[in-house]
This record gives sequence, structure tokens and C-alpha cells, in this order.
Amino acid sequence: MYHVAAAQKPEAEIEKFIKDYAKAYENITKSRDKQTVLNYVSKDLFSTIIKSNVVDNFGLIQSTYADFDSYLERILRTDGMTVTYSVKDILRSKVRGKTGVVVCEIAVQVASKGEIWNKGTEITTFVLKNYKNGWKILNFNVVNLEEEQNKGTCLTEIFKANTGNYMVKTIVPKGESYESNINNIEFNPGNGIVFISLDGENAYSWIKDGPITRLAEGNQPERVVGPAIDEYDAVLTIIKQDLYKGNCTEFKSKK
Repeated sequence: MYHVAAAQKPEAEIEKFIKDYAKAYENITKSRDKQTVLNYVSKDLFSTIIKSNVVDNFGLIQSTYADFDSYLERILRTDGMTVTYSVKDILRSKVRGKTGVVVCEIAVQVASKGEIWNKGTEITTFVLKNYKNGWKILNFNVVNLEEEQNKGTCLTEIFKANTGNYMVKTIVPKGESYESNINNIEFNPGNGIVFISLDGENAYSWIKDGPITRLAEGNQPERVVGPAIDEYDAVLTIIKQDLYKGNCTEFKSKK
């Protein structure tokens, strides 16, 4: 029995190491110290993340120690960000000499001020190396299966009609799928001020090469949305700074 226990010991050690890493990563927004996470990884870190989003589109992210460091910095700089990263199940672990492998299923959620940006499951293979100062994560291969996304990259396409009006198609994340929205934007030049209607309703005023203002509506006072130098820029400003600001962390535009 003693020999069996001794044989299991290095596997138990690297499993605990990965669980401790997961706790440090989850706790980063409380500790405000990215070094508590970086202590677990090798300077030679390289990682591969395959993301399958809610509509089964695949993306590949390959990164280094420096990229991981920058990512942690971004989490700390995003106001009100919280990360859930809990090991649900360790599927396999193996140690051979100075090399360790842990395969696990991890529940992941990113939220800001209580609003869920995305959540899902990650199947991660951690490759560890035993250095003079102990184990470090040398590589992680992640398959990210997204189950919900409410905030992320949005895709915008702008079409200009012969009449001079604009039709805008914006694809935004919406929980378990993506939602496609169509907006019609029309420019009506006035006396020094351009009035902009949105889907047939007068919604904005714009001083050319200056600010766009959302007109007062109901108990909502008027407010400045942002500046624009021309009509195309004004359309983008309305889409990015007003209509879909809450859903999109970044926009990709197709002309």
C-alpha cells in the first residue's frame, strides 16, 4: 500500500498546483496583484486557445508569457470586472520525470458590475515543468465552449442608398445566440444644424464636424453622444456610442 501512495504523490502535487493556480486567477480582481497568478507560470509559457462561440464559429488564439501578462493587466484595468474560474473536474493527471500533465474541465465566467459578459466551459490541458524552484505551467491548450455571451465583438455593415440614407446592419451578442439588428439613419440638413432621424423618428442633432446630440425624449434629457467629421463617421458614432454601446467591447466594420 505504501508503494501505491508514493506513486500517486507527484500527480496529487500537480493537481493541487493547478487548483491553487485557478484560485489565484479567480481572485485577481480582489488581490489586484497579477504577480500572484504569474508566479504559477513559466517565462517560456506558450498557449493555444480554441474558442467555439455560441453560434459554433471557431477562433484560434496563440499567446506567450508577455501576452498573458497583458491580458491580466487588462482584467485589472476593466472597471468592476470579476472572473469565475473553478476546476469542476480533473479528468487525467500524469507525471514523468520533470514533466507533468493535468487535463481538467473548468467553469469560466467573466462579468462586469454584475452583468455577465460571457460564460462557458473550458477543457484545458496544462503541461507543467519541474524547475529548481518547483512546478511551473509551461503550456496550456484550451478548448473554450461558450454557452452565453452578452458582450463582445460586434460586426457592423453600412450601406448607403441612392437617396443618401444609410442602412446599418449590426450583429451583437445576445445570450445563447447573436442578434442581427437593422437601423435606418437619415440626414436632414437644417439651418446650420443637421437633424438625424433613426428608423423614421427624429433622434439626433449634429453640428457638422462637431458633436452629435441625442434629443430629449420622455424623461430622458438630451445628451452628447460624440463627435463626427462626416456622415459616415456620424453613423458609426451613433452605432458605437449610443445604440450598441452596452453590448459591444469592440466593433469590426465592413464598408
